[in-house]
Amino acid sequence: DGEWGGEAPAHQRKDPHDEETASAADLAGEHISLQAHLHQQALGLRLNEEERAALYFLIESLNDDGYLDEPITDLAAALAGDDWEAREATEQALNLALHWLQNMDPAGVGARDLAECLRLQIEEMRNTPVARTALAICNHPLELMARRDSKKLAVLCGVDEPLVREAL
Repeated sequence: DGEWGGEAPAHQRKDPHDEETASAADLAGEHISLQAHLHQQALGLRLNEEERAALYFLIESLNDDGYLDEPITDLAAALAGDDWEAREATEQALNLALHWLQNMDPAGVGARDLAECLRLQIEEMRNTPVARTALAICNHPLELMARRDSKKLAVLCGVDEPLVREAL
């Protein structure tokens, strides 16, 4: 026992929120919400107070899957009320914040629908022939992708069918 530290006191679990005493295992086991993860990333952005408020508002407006269900115009109207000038400025600020949000991790966060989510994830893959083909596929009805209709998608996208099959 002495050789393996059997005489040492038993490890006591410490508060995982106390950064000074938390072990790596404590911190790794802690669940972090999507919103908390995004807020953490937002801290690294150089934003003024208004831009940060718009970004935080969008982060808190995401559904559980990371989608932005409400249109920007509706969100701006909810914030600005009947003041049309304020509504326009708020909508502009939210659109800029949406751009920052959609460039955060995980890829696809802040999308308004599945097609936009897929496009954002594919754009993360950069500019490869397969990524370009996959982006072209996202611009066509998703039912074709669901049916894996590579012949029709190849014609619509103007690419060879093997490239469409690889992108699917």
